[in-house]
Amino acid sequence: MKQKKNETIPVGLLVGLLFLCTAAAGGIALLAKGDLLKLPEISFDKIISEERVVEPSELPQQATADEEETSTYVDEELNKTANTYGEIFGLLVTEGKSSLCEDKYCADELYRVEYESGEVQLKKNSGELYWFARSNVKHSEIKLTERQLVSKAKEYLAILQLGEEYGNIARKVDRENNIATVIFQRVVDEELELYSDYEAVKMLLSAQTGELMSCKIFDLPLVEQEGQMIGQNEAIASVQDQLSLTFEQKAKAELSICSPIAWGDDANFTSRIVWNVTADGVLYYVDAYSGDVLGSRTLEA
Repeated sequence: MKQKKNETIPVGLLVGLLFLCTAAAGGIALLAKGDLLKLPEISFDKIISEERVVEPSELPQQATADEEETSTYVDEELNKTANTYGEIFGLLVTEGKSSLCEDKYCADELYRVEYESGEVQLKKNSGELYWFARSNVKHSEIKLTERQLVSKAKEYLAILQLGEEYGNIARKVDRENNIATVIFQRVVDEELELYSDYEAVKMLLSAQTGELMSCKIFDLPLVEQEGQMIGQNEAIASVQDQLSLTFEQKAKAELSICSPIAWGDDANFTSRIVWNVTADGVLYYVDAYSGDVLGSRTLEA
């Protein structure tokens, strides 16, 4: 989504992100330890083409126990891969529980390994990392600068070897709780300041040590939309005309990147450019090219 400079991230959201996946089915497997990945020398300067200070907005969070379907499942090769990622990113790898689960923002079935101090989720078919979280982060009186934290995040991104180009870095440092949020986003339109949260890598780091606390990789590709992009006033008019509405309050419209999951199309793992039209306590999603009203949701008071 478009990032706004006066936007802040709720502290509870950042802290809570680490502890959302706690419901797993029974079944304990001894996890074989894998060798650390042998990575080539990588120039971090080539990873990111350009940096801009853009405040991150709220991203879809890790699925809760109510949103997941879990089943006991053991795959030794995936266990080794999970152990490897755990060791690389500082997770204390011990005996863990493995299971299958789902996340509403991922089209693939996920293989989850839960350890005493965190967990790793991999895409079951490819073995690619989707989610990582750890709680065994060291405390330190020394606090890294924002530049140092971004540099640390770049190192973690390089280790992931995603093969994707993320041209924008959004970041926010919460000094009170010693948490830094760094989001590597795909640049959709530099001139319009459109950056995608749905083709992005979101990381939480310790603002004291720079250790990785959590990482989630979003891959909901942008669909191709044809025609001429409509303007703000046209988007507002589309809502009124198509839904036969007359707004009591003045409507506002903001251009952004959004996933159809936001308006209830849970099987559509893509993203698109939309106008977010807000009026009378309701958010309407309007296709930025066709002008079609795609869906809506009531905003919290």
